[in-house]
Amino acid sequence: MNIEIKKINAADTRILRQLILRPHQSADELVYEDDDHADTVHFGAYDHDELCGIASLYKHKLKGIDENESWRLRGMATSERCRGKGVGVLLMDKCIKHIKYHNGKLFWCNARTTAEGFYEKFGLKRYGDVFTPEGLGEHVVMIKYL
Repeated sequence: MNIEIKKINAADTRILRQLILRPHQSADELVYEDDDHADTVHFGAYDHDELCGIASLYKHKLKGIDENESWRLRGMATSERCRGKGVGVLLMDKCIKHIKYHNGKLFWCNARTTAEGFYEKFGLKRYGDVFTPEGLGEHVVMIKYL
């Protein structure tokens, strides 16, 4: 594999958002709040011309933590064909570099409990209790101060 990480627009993320993360939802439900905000950035991982991974970053404060320079990871997904081949690692590295470049202080996400171990490898820690968004399975908030 020859993976290249590029900035993409929000619309380009939606195919993998639906295929991997939210197959039960309609295309309209895959438009996230602030997808097109000036501070938001979307990254795509490409194997040649095939989009095989996505990650989106939003400048969002985490409820309960008074830190204005907080960045939220949403909609991270890797296609079945590319899973387990380091695509997620490359996307996470790109996200963390972007946040640090923009003087971010807190990196956070709502992670599926099945992916908690992946995020722990990057220094994120569980913050709070397990919760279950409708139709999405168990999640936890994970945070890392940069």
